[in-house]
Amino acid sequence: MREEFGWWLSAARKSLERAERAFEFGDYEAAAFWSQQAVEFSLKAAHVLAGRLPPRTHHLPTLLRGVEGLVEVRERHLLSELTPYYSISRYPDAFGGTPVVAEETASRFLRFARGVVSEVEGLGRD
Repeated sequence: MREEFGWWLSAARKSLERAERAFEFGDYEAAAFWSQQAVEFSLKAAHVLAGRLPPRTHHLPTLLRGVEGLVEVRERHLLSELTPYYSISRYPDAFGGTPVVAEETASRFLRFARGVVSEVEGLGRD
């Protein structure tokens, strides 16, 4: 299981790097999408660390529910706010067109994703 934890965490780090690069280039929609992916993959890594298969979902509050005693997430409301960006940025017909994400929103999501990735990384060191 430890090896699979590393796979998920590696995917989370890579997604976070992509979010950071997109933000630097002013592509806030992509920054939101990759931030969502970084959080999702981190929470799935935590499931593996807890000794179970991660649920097959992109719904971040559901993913956290399975590891609440293990992972501490500040600003939990951002889980619900960030979840739709998995679909919004990939399927423009799902929400009536291509989304526009403000710089401030992308920045909040990116800070949040950094915190979640860091929290789960710390679990792997224990």
